[in-house]
Amino acid sequence: MTEDLKPQKIIWAVGGGKGGTGKSFLAAGLAVALGARTGDAIAIDADLGGPNLHTLLGTQNGARDLGDFINNTFARLEDVAGPTPHAGLRLIRGSDSDLFLSNLGHAKKLRLIRQVRSLRAAGIIIDLGTGSAYNTLDLFLIARPGILVVTPEPTSVENAYFFLRSCAGRILRMYAQYFKMSRLADRLAKELEGGARTLRAFLEELRAAGGPEAGVLLTALRNFRPALVVNKARTDKDLLLGRSMADVAAKYFFINVDVLDTVPFDERVHWSLLKRVPFMSEFPGSPAARVIAAAAEKLLAAEAENRQPAPAAGVV
Repeated sequence: MTEDLKPQKIIWAVGGGKGGTGKSFLAAGLAVALGARTGDAIAIDADLGGPNLHTLLGTQNGARDLGDFINNTFARLEDVAGPTPHAGLRLIRGSDSDLFLSNLGHAKKLRLIRQVRSLRAAGIIIDLGTGSAYNTLDLFLIARPGILVVTPEPTSVENAYFFLRSCAGRILRMYAQYFKMSRLADRLAKELEGGARTLRAFLEELRAAGGPEAGVLLTALRNFRPALVVNKARTDKDLLLGRSMADVAAKYFFINVDVLDTVPFDERVHWSLLKRVPFMSEFPGSPAARVIAAAAEKLLAAEAENRQPAPAAGVV
């Protein structure tokens, strides 16, 4: 809404509705590609409950981490960034030493978001925790784009829909509160408890009513364009999942989802995790690595085509 909430640099965030989708694996792969392409990228492990991005990037234990910034040991987020073995890529490690780090207060969250935006780097990629906590949603919403990872499993798909619905609800409620639409904010709180169908009914009613309030809220949703990656695809049917999910998101949540890519299943991913060897570096010619590298190029090409970003979807 305000100028300082508009993306001024490349910021990607990778999230997921549940664990086990390969969210951190994708974040690591995109981070390596972004560093190689820009020569100046920072990966942030913002999985506040269980960070492991450092393992996937093959980095050693560092003296500083995100917890040192959040707990005010260091004033700037950039001060806790450390080197990685990958060209052009630094890492802000997650912290597993503070049991209460996952429950960021509002002031600390705002400070973190502002510092993310002020990082001196050409590109930033944020590895988020799973689920739909406000801290996770708000970091996802400041990215351009937020990237949702799903696997071809019923539980993963279900949780991904819940994540998107939570994003829609978060956007609408924040805009309603920001523009002092108290009546709509109260209604939204009730509609979100009713599930996807009641939210769709609310949005259809809002669109039919027209007027400035409807215009503001629906424009906010249109400005939110997450990307979707289907990971661990094994069959031809899995290749169709992304498009199907995008159709459902448009129908029920009024969200336009860009299907970024489908990453094929590769048993060597499991091997690389066990050996703590970065997959993208160890198997750069594998189908999975090539797809991830191509996804990074697509995101960079889209950024180059639209250097002047629209107003941010999130108001935090």
